[in-house]
Amino acid sequence: MLIAKAFWGNCQNTPLNYSPKELKEDYGILRKALETTYSSLYRFTDSLIMSQYLDDNLKSLAQPESETDFYKLITKTCAKVNDEHLIPTPSKAYYRSLENKHHYFPFCLKIIDRRFYVLKTVASGSAIPAGSEILSINGKTVEEMLDILLPTIPSDGYIQTFNTRHLEDYSMTEEENLFDLNYPIFIGDTTAYRLEYIDVADRSKKKIATVAGLDHGSYMKFFYGRNKLEAPLAFKYLEKNIAYLRISSFLKWHRTRFKQDFAVLYDSVFTTLKVRHTENLILDLRNNEGGDGTGEKLLTYLLTRPYQHFESTEVKFKGYAPVAEYLENGKDLFFADSLVGKTTNGLYSLKKADMPSLGEQPLNVNHYTGKLFVLINGASGSMAAVVAAFLKGNGRAIFIGEESGGTMEGNTSHQSARLVLPNTKIRVTIPLIKTSNAVAYTKGRGVEPDYQVTPKINDILIGIDTELNFARALISSKR
Repeated sequence: MLIAKAFWGNCQNTPLNYSPKELKEDYGILRKALETTYSSLYRFTDSLIMSQYLDDNLKSLAQPESETDFYKLITKTCAKVNDEHLIPTPSKAYYRSLENKHHYFPFCLKIIDRRFYVLKTVASGSAIPAGSEILSINGKTVEEMLDILLPTIPSDGYIQTFNTRHLEDYSMTEEENLFDLNYPIFIGDTTAYRLEYIDVADRSKKKIATVAGLDHGSYMKFFYGRNKLEAPLAFKYLEKNIAYLRISSFLKWHRTRFKQDFAVLYDSVFTTLKVRHTENLILDLRNNEGGDGTGEKLLTYLLTRPYQHFESTEVKFKGYAPVAEYLENGKDLFFADSLVGKTTNGLYSLKKADMPSLGEQPLNVNHYTGKLFVLINGASGSMAAVVAAFLKGNGRAIFIGEESGGTMEGNTSHQSARLVLPNTKIRVTIPLIKTSNAVAYTKGRGVEPDYQVTPKINDILIGIDTELNFARALISSKR
């Protein structure tokens, strides 16, 4: 049976429909990649349950579907695995099609206790002012929307804070807001939003307003205008004996953009702390998406005794990836015999020579020995969550905020395959190296704060930093 096809981005802006054969081929390739290339498929989900889930999804592909319909299945499959680094992305053609859309939400949201608040508006004098609480959008309550959208976000283990933060503007280095991306796909593609809300200036009654969706250009201006990129590392003294160190990312491009050399800065910061005999240090890892080994290097300045970083590593294959022909970087991914050794379960482990973190990690001569307080939230993911995990596991710090976005037990990252499904061109980033941290942990959970602290929308709007103020008050109470 021939199916009429039209491409994304044509004059009619009609999505391409794919036959069941094409959809099954793409899903089968994703499944093969997960089973032969990805090392953590059964880390948080039983193998029999996962296999049955994949079987059922494959069988469900009996009718032609558009890319967005199929993308829903791909996204839910990735989310089912419970790994923040297993990331699906629509095709490049889908993103090109958005240039002709007027469906972008004209507000920036803040989610507090599963409630939506307007944090920023696209223009002054908006029909719905900042601070207002949104009760429903186009007839769907906030709870209904959360029930739909949260399960579409891949996150580590059983953590929910990560999903929630990623529906907001979760960091200064993000590339897209997942509410803005996923609402049109999973709830409804619309050019107008009918909002039921409680006005911040008059909380006595509910109000209703209908606002137009933004075009692509206006949205991008709004998005980058509300997310100010700042230097990733900032250090200052709040008081004589209270120092504050904010690290908003461990990303190399972020450091390069601001010409910050973390090795030099770490030495400067911790030498200063030592010379000034600083009693208290507040480390701010909120909204830090992670990055590279500069996070591990930070631990050598913060811990008070040598430690082992990884208990073990695991990769699914040696040589080239079994699905290399479908990977954008297939020729670049190669685990040589000299780098891996076979494990008792038939998989492979990296050797210490290629993964120094498997051995004992010495401390820096200027390591900090004073009291440490760490601010975390659900957007403290990947390497930021690793730093938090080792500080927590070694009893080194007091944590303030909400559960971190990455599990304490370790993640799957370091190297990634960039899978492109041949028919729909949907892309999936597949991390390759499973790591297990040498710390005690609760399965599937992140670092739980010692003090759960939640900001209020009014405080956020006027620039009050609730978590930081709590930390300062806590330090004062312990003097």
